[in-house]
Amino acid sequence: MTAAHAAVGGRVAASPADVWHLISDPGRAVAWWPHAERAEDVTGGRFTFVVRSSRGVPVRMDWRVAASRRERLQRWEQDLAGTPFARVLEASAVEIRIEPAGDGCAITVAVERELTNRGVIAGWFGRRASRRHAGDALARLTRVANASARAR
Repeated sequence: MTAAHAAVGGRVAASPADVWHLISDPGRAVAWWPHAERAEDVTGGRFTFVVRSSRGVPVRMDWRVAASRRERLQRWEQDLAGTPFARVLEASAVEIRIEPAGDGCAITVAVERELTNRGVIAGWFGRRASRRHAGDALARLTRVANASARAR
């Protein structure tokens, strides 16, 4: 198994409560999660993101909330069994941490993937993809959170 983990962080003008509002509900997460078009089947800590692939094809990604601490932490783990993702991933998780900071808060977005392929090249490409995904999510979340802070 090859680890492909990446974390990026930044600050926003929004309060921890405002950011929590955006990350705790998959329906609202669609506004900032990269390539997400909609959230479906949101029940009991499980949900499905319908994302658009690089080829323009809609793809379903099933997730479950693995950890949740109000205004501090949200962690999702992807359900991989029986999906095409299981060919390349042994595990996949996203963790968003919120820390109060001055008039706003600091946010860290971590993407953690365990790849089925082993080796230096797989790890390099996997870490690069995880870093890009975490960075895109943080940029979009920052934009949406700052817009909500300005609207207050």
